[in-house]
Amino acid sequence: MDVFDSAIRTKGDLAGVFEYDEAGDPQNATAYFYLYRAQGSVPGSVVDAIHIRSGTWAISGSDIAVRWDKDERRVGLFVFGSLSAAFDTEAGTKHGGGYGKDFHADIPWSESNR
Repeated sequence: MDVFDSAIRTKGDLAGVFEYDEAGDPQNATAYFYLYRAQGSVPGSVVDAIHIRSGTWAISGSDIAVRWDKDERRVGLFVFGSLSAAFDTEAGTKHGGGYGKDFHADIPWSESNR
């Protein structure tokens, strides 16, 4: 099963995109979290990527959420309700990933009140 989720920043310029793709063979499946340019000089391009894990993974769309923090500075990937990866668009940094080994990574985040 393929799983996809995304969230576009209110400005409409950037999006966080999660993709888990089995590519027809669960053993060759991969999961990535992307920072994606939604508009600007090169719309539709990947700005950066975090490899989340490879191989079979028992997840569904309800297990994944992509959302921006309250300041819309960071976009995060939540897996099973825990922040597992994030891009900080102001600092130009990325956090988490690590082939799915640490879904409780110490990732800077400003809680959303939305």
